[in-house]
Order: sequence, then structure tokens, then C-alpha cells
Amino acid sequence: LMGSNNNYDIDIMQDLIKHSADLTGVAPDGDMAASHKVIADHLRAASFLMADGVMPSNEGRGYVLRRIMRRGMRHAHLLGAKDPMMHQIFPTLLGNMGEAYPELRRAESLISQTLEMEEKRFKATLDRGLKLLEEETSKLSGKTFPGDVAFKLYDTFGFPLDLTQDALKAQEIDVDVDAFNACMEQQKAAARAAWSGSGDVGTDALWFDIADEIGATEFLGYDSLQAEAQIVAIVKDGARVDTLSAGDDGIIITNQTPFYGESGGQVGDHGALLINDNELVVSDTQKQNGLHLHVIKSASVATSVGEAVVLRVDEVRRDAIQSNHSATHLLHEALRRVLGDHVAQKGSLQDEHRTRFDISHHQGIGAEEIAAVEAIVNEEISENTAVETRLMALDDARETGAMALFGEKYADEVRVVSMGSQGAGKQYSVELCGGTHVKHTGDIGALKIISEGSLSSGVRRIEAVTGERVKAYQAQKQEQLQGEIDALKQKAQNLGEELSSLGGDDPAALSDNKDELVAHIKTLQKKISQARLSQGAESSGDDIEDIGGVKFIGKVLSGFPAKDLKPLADKFKSQLGSGVVVLVATDESKASIVVGVTADISGKISAVDLVRAGSAALGGKGGGGRPDMAQAGGPDAGKAQDAIIAVQKALQ
Repeated sequence: LMGSNNNYDIDIMQDLIKHSADLTGVAPDGDMAASHKVIADHLRAASFLMADGVMPSNEGRGYVLRRIMRRGMRHAHLLGAKDPMMHQIFPTLLGNMGEAYPELRRAESLISQTLEMEEKRFKATLDRGLKLLEEETSKLSGKTFPGDVAFKLYDTFGFPLDLTQDALKAQEIDVDVDAFNACMEQQKAAARAAWSGSGDVGTDALWFDIADEIGATEFLGYDSLQAEAQIVAIVKDGARVDTLSAGDDGIIITNQTPFYGESGGQVGDHGALLINDNELVVSDTQKQNGLHLHVIKSASVATSVGEAVVLRVDEVRRDAIQSNHSATHLLHEALRRVLGDHVAQKGSLQDEHRTRFDISHHQGIGAEEIAAVEAIVNEEISENTAVETRLMALDDARETGAMALFGEKYADEVRVVSMGSQGAGKQYSVELCGGTHVKHTGDIGALKIISEGSLSSGVRRIEAVTGERVKAYQAQKQEQLQGEIDALKQKAQNLGEELSSLGGDDPAALSDNKDELVAHIKTLQKKISQARLSQGAESSGDDIEDIGGVKFIGKVLSGFPAKDLKPLADKFKSQLGSGVVVLVATDESKASIVVGVTADISGKISAVDLVRAGSAALGGKGGGGRPDMAQAGGPDAGKAQDAIIAVQKALQ
């Protein structure tokens, strides 16, 4: 249509190429034209992959994405770009393709931020790789660069072979390509040996054949937790059988079921399969090729294909699961409101204990942000609005604004779950979801986020509990806090008694506030330190020994602050006049050691040498300072006296 014989000359590519040329100041049709084409092509591929839910990582499809991104970024580097630039070109792609592909617009913030973060990370990696390249090049005796090192640059630092070759070209150094290829083949062979398929067990021939013969299981669990059904297939040890004997493990498939099969992040139901007066325990329910697989462990009675059964779901467990699932919908929207529209679900797991929710976000979520998210969710819960579910055509559902999860597979007809109310007919959360949910948001009870952390680059993991588990969690945290307060009180009381024994003032009344207790303990420790300094660390009698003709004082000071050892050592040095002082302070499991040597003998005896001998006895390494004063530490406070003996031996 455009009179061109290659893709790169059409308008949607030329716009990207021209933008790349503008940012780098390198002509789009000169010697570096190929680099502009790579940047345009790889930017498109990376952006669409992220719009489909793929995120850069070190394995699987995420690793493919990262390699695509880094090849484009490498060409930006070759063009002389000093700052990340691919995210700056993305708006041009969005302008060209966003109308035809609205997924790009929905993921705009996520794509832009990920591109920028990855390019910054790659530049740091590039710097480390170039440094290694320089170090290895300096070791060469000839003009051939080792292929295994070139492969290390590729495998560890993301350096393609041609980048290494380009970097070495100016020095007229060739790469041993054969050795590089040998390393590559070894890696591929190892990868093939470890490959276990896509993990999509729905393609397994067994389940496909059963589904093809009997059709999909009819799911009744949205409206009922008990139903009558007929056994249509039994699987034992990976093969179809007609009968499951008593005591056997196996899988029973019925024509219909109220049991939810694990999918969409929601775990499978537990419950019972009743045959006359006998009960078979269903320990899990999986879903494959539209079949609901009831997992039976040690069947209590024999059962056969064709028998009529009653299926009964564990109602208490299901209620807890669907409370967590519904809370996840509210949580998702709250996170988008607090953190930004770039937040997208990257994975989830809802069981009876908690909801685990993974989102795209590039930094830690602060305490204030978590509190704001919890407040929004709990406000929606308190409104107790009805949870509505509608069956709609996929395209119609998207037009209503229902949020589809990137990377999920949807049928032509989908369930749209709406909850919460924002007035004017608008609902708080509208998502495509096949899971089970509460009838009203108030059924959730409450939500409490119990953890937040990094799962992988650009992905955060949040865990939360709902309902009665919120109360249990808060009670547990309160019990834990009280235990910490009691321990702090005991410590403060012990320190107060110790201070009194040193002649200090009477301890103040103990608070029930943790922060106040910590501050009080610090004050007591400071006072004890000052009292010990003034009393010479509880020195009693004449502690001076003669070690190899040198006056020596060695003391173990339990609970003494390490920072006060040097002033105390100086005090003992002045008392000695000439000699060596060794002080070891112990604090719980750790120990610190200071060695002081008077000036008149520091030219012959080094405090640094002595402290290293003492540190080794404590399980430490090294130590440093001056010839007259040195300090070190070690992890084994129980060897404090051994450290003093080690210094004495070093003196002899």
C-alpha cells in the first residue's frame, strides 16, 4: 500500500526510526541505519509482550523479553545514547498503535516504567561487562580472545557475541568463535535436558481424550454447595479404570459438580463424595480441559463408573476462600488508586488462610500507602453492597470497562464480577473473573495486609487476611508486642539494678510503651557506661600481671558498650605507665576487643598485631588501628577469656 518492499519503510516503523534518530543525533539512513531499525523493531516486540502480561525476568518467557529489550538497548548504546531512550520512543508507538491495540494504552505506565528501569539496569550491567572485558584483554598474550570468556560475557552480562567483537575490533583482537559456540551448545543441551514442557497439563492426552468423549463437567458451585451427580470417569495411576477399590488413591470425574476446580488463583474445593452411607474424602479439586477432577485419597469404599453420588463441598472452607477472593478484587482497585494505574495483577492465590496478590510496581509500598489501601478496602466492605455477576460476550464485557487480566485466557462468554458503589451508577470494581464470590462485600468482614515485599524485578507480593483471621492476626501481633514489652521491662529492670549497684540513681518507673522502654534502656546503658568508666570497669585489687617482662592488664567486661572500650583502655594505660591493656566487651553473642599499648613500647609491640590474635580467638577476622590502640570483634562471646590468653601468648 505504501509502495515499499520492506517493513522498515512503512509509516509506523519510520516514525519510530526517526524518533530514535532525533534522540541520538545519528542519521536514520547512514552507516548506523541498522541500529535504528533494531531499536524500532525490538521496542515494538517488548511493548506488546508487556501489554500481554509478560515481565522481564531471568527465566522462561520473561528471559526472552529481557533479551529482546537488551538487544534494542545495546544498539542505543552503539548509537551513543547516554541516557535511557527506549521509554522515550514508546509514546510514538502508542500514538501509532494505541487505537488499534487498546491493551497498549491500559498498560502504558507499566510499559514505560519497565523500559526505563530495564535500560538503567542494563547500562550498569554494560559497565560491569566492559570492565571485565578490559581486565581479560589485559591478560592476553596474543590476538585471540577466549571463547569461554566471551560466552561468560554473553550469559552473565547480556553481551551478545557481536558486541564483544565490536569492542575488540579497534584493538585488532579476534574472538575464538568456535569455543564460544561450544559453550553455547553445552548450555542449550543442558536447557533441553531440563525442559519439562510448558506446564500446561490441560494438553495432556489423557484429559483431552476424556473431555472429548464425555464433554466438560457442568459446574453448579456458583449457586449450590451440594448436588447429585453420576460418575463418568475414574483415573488411577495416570490411566482410566472402571473401578476405584477401597484404600486406593485416584481421581473421580462426574457429569456435574458443585466443587470449584483450582483456576484463576482460587484453590480447589475440599469436601466429600457420598455413595449411599459411605463418604469418600475429596482432598482437592483440579480443573483440566473443562473437567473437574475430584482427588480422592485412600477411598473408604469401592466405587465404579456409572454410580450415582452426592457431592458436598466443605462450606466453611469455601466461605473463607471466596471472602479472600472477593477481597482481592477490592484490593486490586485500591492499589491502583493509591499507587497508580500502572498497577496490574501479575499473579494471585486465594485459599482459606489468606490472599496472596502479585502486582506490577517498581518500588516498595510504604506503611502510609498500605494504610491508605486498607482504609479504602475496609470502607468498601463496610458499605456492604451487593456483589453482582453477569454473563456477557467478551467484547461487550470489555466495552463496559471490565478489567481483564493480562495473560489470562478467556472464552467467548465471560463472567463479569462487579462490587462496591461509587454513585451515579458506577461500581467500585468490575473485573472478568470465573471464581466464586461473597454475596455482599460486608460478608468479607475486614481486610488486613500482613506482608509486602519484592517477588522479582518490577513485581511486588502482598499478602492479606480477611474476616475472623484479621482478629486472630491482630491478637497474635498484640501477644507478640506484649512479649516484647515484657522482655524490655525485664531488661530495663536488670539494668536498673546494675546501675544501683554501681552507685547510680534509682531507676524510673517502667512504661508499658515499647518506644519509651527502648529509650529508657538506652539511657540506663549510657549511665552504666559512665559509672563503669568512673570506677575503672569494676577494677578490684591489683590486676597487673607480668607477661614476658611487660606489664599487662586483661579484663572481660560483660555488657560493656564497645564504643567505650578505648577511653577505658586509655585510663588503664595511664595507670600502668608502661605496658599492654586488653579489654573484651561482650554483648549477648558478640564480642569486641581493644588492645592498648603505651607509647614507650609501641615501637616494639604493635597493638594491631595483638588485637588480630585476640580477634581470631573470638572467631573474627582482622582488626585495625594504630600501634598504640587497635580494635576488632568476633561472633563468639563465649571465647572472651580465650582472646585475652591469645594476646598474652602473642606477647611472650
